[in-house]
Amino acid sequence: MRVDAQVPDGVPLSEEIFRLNLSYLMLAQRLLAQDKQRAAIALGVREPLTSWLREASASAVAALARSPVAIHELRLPTKASASVLAACNDARWLGPMHVAMAAVEESRASPG
Repeated sequence: MRVDAQVPDGVPLSEEIFRLNLSYLMLAQRLLAQDKQRAAIALGVREPLTSWLREASASAVAALARSPVAIHELRLPTKASASVLAACNDARWLGPMHVAMAAVEESRASPG
């Protein structure tokens, strides 16, 4: 299965970054309202962002998303990066569990 990202013609890169950041922050805000620990694990949301997002208005979240501060960051386990990326290319892809298991297996195989 091949997935091609489609970027609309004429949309500036800064707008694409804003959309990514805004989606991430809105998801983080919703997840924080449900489960702070899960938000920390799944999205890497930590203080002071945690407290701020809980109280932030939609316009404040949008302002942060539009700021030049890097918000969204892909977090690959350092020791397991190669295994995780290989799992994503694997024809037997089983979704997030497959990636998680690749990371766990790699961490067990790697000393320290």
